[in-house]
Amino acid sequence: MGNFEYRDLAPIDNIENGDKYIEALDWAFQNKKVKNIALTGPYGAGKSSVIETFLAQDDEKNNKGIPFRANPIRKKSLKISMATFFKGKALENEDSAEKIKVDADEVEKGILKQLFYKVESGKIPQSRYRKIHKIKFFPVFVSILAAMIFTAILSDIFAPEKLSTFVETVSNFLSRKKLSHINTYFFIGMLFTVTSGIIAYLYCTVISRFRIKEVKLPSDTTIQSSREEADSVFNKNLDEIMYFFEATGYRIVFFEDLDRLDDPKIFVHLRELNNLLNNDDAIKRKPIVFVYAVRDDIFSKEDRTKFFDFIIPIIPVINKTNSGEILLQRLQEAKGKAIEHNISQGFVLDVSPYVSDMRVLQNIYNEFVIYKDTLRTTQELSLSDEQMLAMIIFKNIHPSDFADIQSESGVIKQAFEDKQRFISAKKQEMQAEIDDYETTVERYQADSMKSVREIKYAMFGELMGRLGTPESLRAGWDAISASEIMDDKFDLVQLLSKNYNEIYYYRNGYSNQTSINKETLESYIERWKEINRVRENGLQKIQENLQQLRMQQHDLSGLSIAKLLEEYLPEEVLSETVRRNKVLVFLLRRAYIDEKYANYINYFKGTSITKDDMNFILSVKNREPLAFDYQLTKTPMVIQRLQEYEFEEKAIYNFTLLEELLSESESVKLSAFINQLSDEREISWRFIDEFFGCTKQRKQFIQLLSKKWTGMWTHISADATMTYDHKLEYLCEIINTSPISVIEALNVDGSMTAFFEQNEDILQELESCENEKIISVIQCLNVHFTRLLIENVANNILDAVFDGNFFGLNQEMIQTIVRYKNSSMVGDLTTRPYSTLINLKYLPLLQCAQDNIKLYVREIVLTNEALKDSTEDIIDLLKHLDGMTELQIRIVRQEQFVLSNIEDCAGDLAQKNKEQWSAVWDELLMENIIEPNWNNIIKYWKIYSLTDTLKEYVSTQVDVLKMDDTTAVSDEFIKEFINSEFNGEIQRKLIPVLKMDDFDMDVSTIDPFTLKIMIDCRYFAFSAERYESLAEISTDIGVAFITQNQADFMVEKDGITMSDRLFERLMLSEHIQKEYKDELFVEYAERCMTEGVAMKMAALKLPVTKNIVDTAMNCVEQKDKAEILFENIEVYGADDLPRKFDELGGKYADLVDRTKRHEVLLPATPEDYLLAEYLEKIGYITSKEEKIEKQYDAVLEKEKTQKFLKLRIKKV
Repeated sequence: MGNFEYRDLAPIDNIENGDKYIEALDWAFQNKKVKNIALTGPYGAGKSSVIETFLAQDDEKNNKGIPFRANPIRKKSLKISMATFFKGKALENEDSAEKIKVDADEVEKGILKQLFYKVESGKIPQSRYRKIHKIKFFPVFVSILAAMIFTAILSDIFAPEKLSTFVETVSNFLSRKKLSHINTYFFIGMLFTVTSGIIAYLYCTVISRFRIKEVKLPSDTTIQSSREEADSVFNKNLDEIMYFFEATGYRIVFFEDLDRLDDPKIFVHLRELNNLLNNDDAIKRKPIVFVYAVRDDIFSKEDRTKFFDFIIPIIPVINKTNSGEILLQRLQEAKGKAIEHNISQGFVLDVSPYVSDMRVLQNIYNEFVIYKDTLRTTQELSLSDEQMLAMIIFKNIHPSDFADIQSESGVIKQAFEDKQRFISAKKQEMQAEIDDYETTVERYQADSMKSVREIKYAMFGELMGRLGTPESLRAGWDAISASEIMDDKFDLVQLLSKNYNEIYYYRNGYSNQTSINKETLESYIERWKEINRVRENGLQKIQENLQQLRMQQHDLSGLSIAKLLEEYLPEEVLSETVRRNKVLVFLLRRAYIDEKYANYINYFKGTSITKDDMNFILSVKNREPLAFDYQLTKTPMVIQRLQEYEFEEKAIYNFTLLEELLSESESVKLSAFINQLSDEREISWRFIDEFFGCTKQRKQFIQLLSKKWTGMWTHISADATMTYDHKLEYLCEIINTSPISVIEALNVDGSMTAFFEQNEDILQELESCENEKIISVIQCLNVHFTRLLIENVANNILDAVFDGNFFGLNQEMIQTIVRYKNSSMVGDLTTRPYSTLINLKYLPLLQCAQDNIKLYVREIVLTNEALKDSTEDIIDLLKHLDGMTELQIRIVRQEQFVLSNIEDCAGDLAQKNKEQWSAVWDELLMENIIEPNWNNIIKYWKIYSLTDTLKEYVSTQVDVLKMDDTTAVSDEFIKEFINSEFNGEIQRKLIPVLKMDDFDMDVSTIDPFTLKIMIDCRYFAFSAERYESLAEISTDIGVAFITQNQADFMVEKDGITMSDRLFERLMLSEHIQKEYKDELFVEYAERCMTEGVAMKMAALKLPVTKNIVDTAMNCVEQKDKAEILFENIEVYGADDLPRKFDELGGKYADLVDRTKRHEVLLPATPEDYLLAEYLEKIGYITSKEEKIEKQYDAVLEKEKTQKFLKLRIKKV
């Protein structure tokens, strides 16, 4: 029979573990009391196999050493099988399915047929049930031939003349035909033989089919054939049944599947029949045993034991728990025959619980083998064994549903229609959310107000319609304050639910109100929602969410039904009709049945298209677009059937269709498709974006699209709702697939250049692109990076960027380049930005910086606080900044350096363009960058003279300069210095060191203060003429000049006019030496005495004479004369004093008279004490004493005591 895998579905005759069943049956048959035996078990338990095994083993026993055993059981047993089945679409729950109804009479008739048609009619000749038997040609032929021979013999006996006439006629025929050589009797024999054959043939083929059904006589008497007598049932044919068992040797009847009829009456009738048969005396060799193969629950517990004489329970060979093991065994057996099925153990154990019947399991395997060999092998399709087996399992469990697939209907078709319906609904939900996100992003970017508070302020302003301070919103007595609304945490949506209709506000100190415009309020609430969403989530996060939603929406179309059932509940995806089919739901969920199910049930011919394909063609022709991801099966045939002009319709947008077009060579249809995509309409872009994410022909797609649509990149880059990563995907494909000319054309309004420049990680993200292509794109677009991340970027790309100056001069880019060239120098950039470039020795960068020195200094150098470039580099930088005074000044201010020689800082340029460099040199001085010495000062002075800046610098560095060598200082500088308005302290410190070689200045032109300093430091020699010049300027200066030159003055004093004022200043000066004062006093006192000198003579201890004292007393007021006299009284004798007392008068007048002795009272003051002592000393008085007297004080109106000196004048 070949090495086949097939198994028949008939009961087997070698069951495993069936010894006890066989033993029980054998015992029952040997027991004369047992007449009704039950084999009980569920459907598929193996009851029929137990019967076959029993019969087979009995046959085997008969054939072992007992060649002539009288009665083997098989020869005396009958098998009768009656059953009904479900019709229509049987569900898993068979109780809900409709069975084919078979009444008891039909069942009994069926049993009778199986009884009587089991035996040949010859064995039961008296039975009314006679079956039609086949008419055999040879017996009929022989019979006819024999009849004809017998007729000839009878003719020869009873009518010889007729026979002779017949023979003679034949002989004459042969003579006429010139066949006389043929024997006449031989020819007659041949004629009889041929005629018999023809008659036999006609009888077998035609005549035997005619029946006489009815003969009607004129008297309406009907003669009817008994062969068409109506069949009867048990009661009407009891005698037939009795006769059957009496005439035949059958004593055992096996009844199978009668329990499927669900009609217990038939069992009652059979038991009654069994009883009648066993009680019939005409039937020999009893008992007659009925064996029923039925399920356990056919009768109740009491009835079943009453009905049956012996019950044998059959344990199921297969059930849901072990069907997988049996199927695995079949697969293992096939493997042993070198037949490999790619079916895993996991799959078998997964699906096996749905198979619990052995026949179904065997049939599943048989059909699987046939389908596999037919569909997979013969058609060379790459089909999955597991999915094919799953489809066969579904076919056997739900054959009606499987049949519906052929007409593209049924529950499987419904499941995938449900999938499309769910995807469509889900995509609509996602689209609504996408639209919401897009609106938020677009409105946020277009809205001039970017904060919640701004929106709320604007809302109040528009609701009030005029200037004012909002107070509250109200709806009747319900009110909410403006301050509460302005709180950042307040949800504006609450305003709609409260239905506020009025706004109260203050204006000019008065309360006002106006009605609220609902549309205005709602518009601001919408704007608030969008800004609040951006504030809470961030614009970048919203863009990422939007892109994620788009990807989910796009991916949703590509999800298999299994994936959908994994991510969503079956109730969401599948309709109730599909969900009721538990087996299908399981197979779908496990992806054992998927979208390619049609490949497992049909032949596919190259020239045919599916119904879905035709629906798409019609949708294009009717301009009724279907979903982009609408599945096409025979796509090349669809393309062939569509006309070129139809590829200009929006309904042509289909992923599968475009995928097929791209896989073929370029065509007019593809060009029309691409042209249509470049029309910048929303639906076209949506198709492009979704197709971009799923196509396997991405490179060719982008290449064609970018060539046709020059505005593509502008559209992509301007899409605020698209994430950066998604834009990069497009850019990578454009760079990889498009020539430079196309890329240049795509750079509309510099959109691609801007994208490169705005994203610092762009080169990292383009790592999938060819390096040389990236370089060409950068050069073509003239990109200038302002920020750039270079980690993991190819060196040749970076070299091209940096060597070609494709970067902007800013702090970040400089750091990036330095890090790339010498990372150890990056740290120096903050303090030595220019020196670092020079030390880096990277000419392109240095040249770029110097060519754009203004930008470099402003954007890089000056952005650092403390600069420490080397002095040489700073000078070089300043030279490159020639003419850019502001930047030069800022450099000088921020750099930390010192110049020992001011001419090192562009001295030659300063001399040529002193106006341009004056501010720089001034700044050098103001920032104390120039080393403080007279050499630098003179160099500066020679170019710019003594500017205020130089003065300030000199003033600042005075302490250093006063100690410095002044060799380089010229008399001209000193003159200018002296005539400049320096601070007195500065002059005091520097004039002494700035001595002119030949002082020839007119002192009258010198500031008095400066002259004073010069005099103090004896800057010039003393002379009477110079003194006179100085005195004319100021007496003080003249005095100071004398003071500083006392010796010279004493020599030159005769040439100098001594005025009273000069005399007084000299006498009272603390700086004039005492000896010079005494000399001058003696010489000029009597002539130049002044009150001031007179009052200080005693204190100064000047050498006085009577004349000098007399002169001094004449210079003072009357009240001061006594003081002058008493301080210098020693120059007077007793004879001179009366005259002086007389000048004093007053209380001293009594002392004048010396002509008599008398007493004079003087107040007891210290001066008078001294006077009294001197008078007593020179004998002017004889004695003195203190005296206390009481006197009346008219002011105080009382007496008071007072001390007096009582002097006794000596008489002369």
